[in-house]
Amino acid sequence: MKPISRKGAQRIRFTFFTIASVSLVAGALSATHAFGAPKNAAQPKPAPRRAAPAVTHTPLSVYYAGSMTQVMEQAIGPQFDKMTGDTYQGKGMGSVALAQMMRSGLGQPDVFISAAPSVNTSLLMGKANHNLETWYITLAKDQLVIAYNSTSRYAKDLRLAALHRLPWYKVLEQKGFRLGRTDPKIDPKGVMTVEMLQLAQRYYHNNTLSSRIIGSIENPQQIFPEEALLAQLKTGQVDAAIAFLHEAKEWRVPYITLPNAINLGDPAEAAFYRNATFTQKGKTTHAEPIVFTISIPNNARHKAAAIAFVNDMLSGPASKILLREGFTAMPHTAYGLRSAIPALLKKDLAPSTGSVRA
Repeated sequence: MKPISRKGAQRIRFTFFTIASVSLVAGALSATHAFGAPKNAAQPKPAPRRAAPAVTHTPLSVYYAGSMTQVMEQAIGPQFDKMTGDTYQGKGMGSVALAQMMRSGLGQPDVFISAAPSVNTSLLMGKANHNLETWYITLAKDQLVIAYNSTSRYAKDLRLAALHRLPWYKVLEQKGFRLGRTDPKIDPKGVMTVEMLQLAQRYYHNNTLSSRIIGSIENPQQIFPEEALLAQLKTGQVDAAIAFLHEAKEWRVPYITLPNAINLGDPAEAAFYRNATFTQKGKTTHAEPIVFTISIPNNARHKAAAIAFVNDMLSGPASKILLREGFTAMPHTAYGLRSAIPALLKKDLAPSTGSVRA
């Protein structure tokens, strides 16, 4: 046999290598075809998706004193929504007007916040009021001040009065001075304004002080809806307005503080406050320290959400917002039927001895 040359041996190795490579590729393709999914085979159907459970947001209706519009709509309401996932729905008006809506069936809130306890006792509690409320709790206290527009033509005198270098009533009684206040027929602050001026007459020994400043009790040139008074003041339509301290702070406007003996903010002056009276529809009431109250009406639609909201106002983040915005803390005292108060809220109440009226 003729020996194989070197080049011949190389051609034989190349041929074997080529044949082996082709065999491997063919094997791989065959294997892929064998184990892969047939081209026209039916694809397995994905498992049907279950519908996500619907998220429910409880619509919580809160009626509140109109002076609280800023703090309720800009701070407490949104904060409650974020904290609970519920939907806060607020309505601010004069407390008396709101209570009358509830009595007449035109409103059915889950929570009611009043600027005076007398609104609870006279318009919502008892058989004569269809037992719309069984209890209420004191929320915070406040005082009256004179808020003013810093661009008023009387601004210089108002600033002097704020520094107690000029009697405030000397400024307000000037000819042409425009004072704004709320309607005493539908708003407790309107009544408090009349009472404050009565007390000022006694305090300053000036029997005509009130009539020189406000004229008649229902002077239409001075009376504005509570929710519109801020706009009247800020736009210069009035030079000053009788306001709660928390309003002046929320509105970011300067204000004149009044002596404790007449500002209705000091419980220690309660005996003196009673010298002032207001008569409406044949019923006479005596002035009392300013106290805001909170309650859950008996016909509230969303009791659980209402309890959570009241708890927040008494001891949660909302209570801190109230103090930050100018309210003054006070013991949370329950009035009415204590046994009807939800257990969660009882933890925030002052001791019952001597503090609960049956």
